[in-house]
Amino acid sequence: MAGKNAPGPTPEPTPEPAHGLVRATVDAFVDSTRAVVEAMSAAGSGALGALPAPVPDTVTRMLTSMRRLADQMPPVTAEIEILVQEVHAKRLSIQALQAELSALDDQLEVLERSLAPVQAWSRQWNRLRRSLAEALPSER
Repeated sequence: MAGKNAPGPTPEPTPEPAHGLVRATVDAFVDSTRAVVEAMSAAGSGALGALPAPVPDTVTRMLTSMRRLADQMPPVTAEIEILVQEVHAKRLSIQALQAELSALDDQLEVLERSLAPVQAWSRQWNRLRRSLAEALPSER
């Protein structure tokens, strides 16, 4: 089964257990399917001659279809790996955005606390201006 391991350089191992589980599951499915196709081919080759005419053709088409399915699985495995890598990259992006938003929130909290005395001073200044306007005669 050299074709299974030959699609390209193997990606660096990741600490994600789900990634390894998906790959192991798909690999086990492909290996099992190939084994069933090979066993059916070996067992059925001698017996096909004793069966009525339409049966051997049907069995041969079924075995050919199963072999094609098994041969198509490695590209699906590669696509699933790419999908898992994309999902992981998106999660990392979201984590980075969360960290940036957290830092921005901390900065805004500091700014809000820093502006509180200015806001209080502004309110006091407006009260003083109103008091002075009420206490002093208006200029004409």
